[in-house]
Amino acid sequence: CQCASLQTDDTREVGLENVLREHSPDASSQSEEREADAQPMKSSLHFVVPLPLHKWVQMVDLPDYDNGSLPCPSRSHSASGGFDPYGEYVGLATLPNQVQRKSVKKGFEFTLMVVGESGLGKSTLINSLFLRDLYKDRTLYEVQEKVYQTVAITKKTVDIVEKDIKLKLNIVDTPGFGDAMDNTKSCKAVVDYIVCQFEQYRRGEVRLNRKNIQDNRVHCCLYFISPFGHGLRPIDVEFMKALHEKVNIVPVLAKADCFTHSELQYMKTRILNELNDYRIKIYQFPECDPDDDELFKKQHLEMKTRIPFAVIGSDTTVESNGKRLRARCYPWGAVEVENPAHCDFVHLRNMLVQTHMQDLKDMTEDSLYENYRIAGNHSPPK
Repeated sequence: CQCASLQTDDTREVGLENVLREHSPDASSQSEEREADAQPMKSSLHFVVPLPLHKWVQMVDLPDYDNGSLPCPSRSHSASGGFDPYGEYVGLATLPNQVQRKSVKKGFEFTLMVVGESGLGKSTLINSLFLRDLYKDRTLYEVQEKVYQTVAITKKTVDIVEKDIKLKLNIVDTPGFGDAMDNTKSCKAVVDYIVCQFEQYRRGEVRLNRKNIQDNRVHCCLYFISPFGHGLRPIDVEFMKALHEKVNIVPVLAKADCFTHSELQYMKTRILNELNDYRIKIYQFPECDPDDDELFKKQHLEMKTRIPFAVIGSDTTVESNGKRLRARCYPWGAVEVENPAHCDFVHLRNMLVQTHMQDLKDMTEDSLYENYRIAGNHSPPK
């Protein structure tokens, strides 16, 4: 009996120790941790889908760089030739191609006005510039008819295609300008025509359907200065002062083969000084951008120093060293139209077509037409 009682007491002591151990703070915390590990909370669960690995992406181990600088990663390409979307490539570099493709498909349009008295070679120069005979059906007036002739505005349109580039060229001529005894109304006819084109374009802008607005605004005016005077004549000053805020004026010194080299330089300097004295605004070449190439900067500077352009036109071609050239033949030799040492024809053509055609259109849209629109005097001239 004593042994049994001792065993019972030992059992009670062991049971008491187990109870104390289970209800101790350390034991309760350990049990809670075990339960938390065994039964995770539902609120902490997140369903994560791994990004698919494209078959064209090759996983490589990047080397360690001690200096902290990483090389620029190259863009990975897909098997079809496109850029990997995970290479952070947006595609903005294709925007110029989109604009070019749309512009080429639509084509280009340019309106050129030619002003000057008869006999200065305007028609011949235009034919030489664009290699087209635009004046096959022109009428030549007698001297008696020119005395009482009024200025007539004529417009010719020709489509020129070169290497899949289409240009709709509008030539506005002013026959009769400066030929009459009284030329007071000569300027008014030209000014009225330019203002009418502004007004027609403005009315097209305020319509509900503005998708197909016809743009007949004059983008550039070649004004021919006679070589037989001593600088600008009164009609030259009057005309350019009346139009210099409505159109881009490019002064042209006609029949440059009438001058020697020194006479030509003197004539150009005098014309520029008179333009400055009368505060006549002519077309100003925009400044070159710093990132323009050196060849363009040199060409740009050469064109600026050639104003007013001393030009020669010819419909006659001669053969020289196996090549056909446009030239004017004299007993003492030939003057080549496209030789920069003989005249400024090449510089004028480069300016009109190759380098500044779009700038002439932008100046017309952003400055000249905008000034007319803001002025508010929108009644068409009578």
